[in-house]
Amino acid sequence: MPAAISSFPMITEEILNDINIGMSDYSFSYIKNCKKSLLNCERVSDDSAICMINDDEGIWNPDEYAFSINRKYKFNNYYILFGENGIACSDAVIGVAIMWTSADSKQRGIIEVGEIHNTYEELYFNMEHLFNKAQLRGDVEFTTIIYIKNTGNQLGTEEHLANSCGCIVGEIDKFYLRLDGAGSMFPIYETSELDKPLWEVKCEWEDPRYDDFGECVSININTAHKNYKYLDKTKRTYDEQLLKEIMASALTIVITKLRSETFWDLIVNGTAEYEDGSVAQAVNYFITTLGWNVTNPELLSFSIRKFFDERM
Repeated sequence: MPAAISSFPMITEEILNDINIGMSDYSFSYIKNCKKSLLNCERVSDDSAICMINDDEGIWNPDEYAFSINRKYKFNNYYILFGENGIACSDAVIGVAIMWTSADSKQRGIIEVGEIHNTYEELYFNMEHLFNKAQLRGDVEFTTIIYIKNTGNQLGTEEHLANSCGCIVGEIDKFYLRLDGAGSMFPIYETSELDKPLWEVKCEWEDPRYDDFGECVSININTAHKNYKYLDKTKRTYDEQLLKEIMASALTIVITKLRSETFWDLIVNGTAEYEDGSVAQAVNYFITTLGWNVTNPELLSFSIRKFFDERM
């Protein structure tokens, strides 16, 4: 398919180089005990553009804590964006923003960064935005954009320029963040019982169409078990693969139990009536959005484990 041709000038790579834009890395934090705690951010792999954030202390997860995203910007020589040879009218106001999209959460939004007027001084912007707990999951794309914030008085030599509020005239860069982790599936609690196994899953719903997933489904990790050291994120013996296997096994049990409900087929095809946040809605999300194969127990177990290997 041929690339779309714009009817007005857009920001090119050459223009971006001439503007001389400085940008810091994205940073992330959350509030713990009334104090801001920084989160680590690293690439999923050396050849991947996707990053994940995590907490060295093993406390933060996106379902239980809000988190802030922060980035700093510096602009020089931006006057070339204005006028006949630029992308906006001489007296227009150009906006800088971050457009974020989360396909898994079926959400999108705009974060305002700052605005640019036709001047020569160096500009500094500090962007900080708070995402609520459980607001996002899966892969989130952040695109820094430049757009027309306020229209200008279009001169005769500027009639070819974009002059509509909100019109996007260029992208600066993209950033990809992955938020799926152990806490984004369902709650994990710790117990201490000497005579119990290392972990067990609880499925205590009455009507999965209306009962809240986070309240009636959980994993209990037994801290008194001799092998708990492999699930303790504060210890060097921590084994992420073991946690993946526990999560996959627990979710296989949850979905297998739900298969016994008379309205299972309606959940699979998305025609069941259910409340937001219910067990049925969560399982429908696993099937339709994450693509888990529920044809039989073997394929279900395989697809869940494959998901964790690729996404955690």
